Amino acid sequence: AALGLASARAAVVAEYARRGAHLDVDQVVLTASSSESYALLFKMLSDPGQDVLCPEPSYPLFEYLARLEGLTPRPYRLRFDGHWHIDFASLHLANAAAVILVSPNNPTGSYVTAAEFSRLATLAAESQRALIVDEVFADYPLAPAADAVLAAAALSSPALVFSLGGLSKS
Repeated sequence: AALGLASARAAVVAEYARRGAHLDVDQVVLTASSSESYALLFKMLSDPGQDVLCPEPSYPLFEYLARLEGLTPRPYRLRFDGHWHIDFASLHLANAAAVILVSPNNPTGSYVTAAEFSRLATLAAESQRALIVDEVFADYPLAPAADAVLAAAALSSPALVFSLGGLSKS
């Protein structure tokens, strides 16, 4: 029961299957909110004083949640040149416990592309960093996006990946 009701986790598995990600019920953990998920992941993945890399621009909640867990939020930039991209030169993984990806991003509405995810997952695996992929608003694209859902890609990723969703949004 600590992971959530089996029937509720099965419903989440069905929802992810609708979006192209085929999970086992044992891969799903339910929390009261995505904020609680972040808190648990930060505790599990890091030691106080480590960095958590957060996209910039992005939702300011990540900085607050990281600081509550004794972590230092460090931005990595999203660059705009007609559409948004991860600025890989701004990713400093040395003291990072994890990298947060938000797809779609708030406030840009941009999605992490499959190519960006693949590159970042390789970097994360090589440096033994986890990826926390926030897909809470994945069902609400501003425009059609071929690479909208990363949960499916995460299943074959070389990195340790956690995909976060939200029942209230889906």
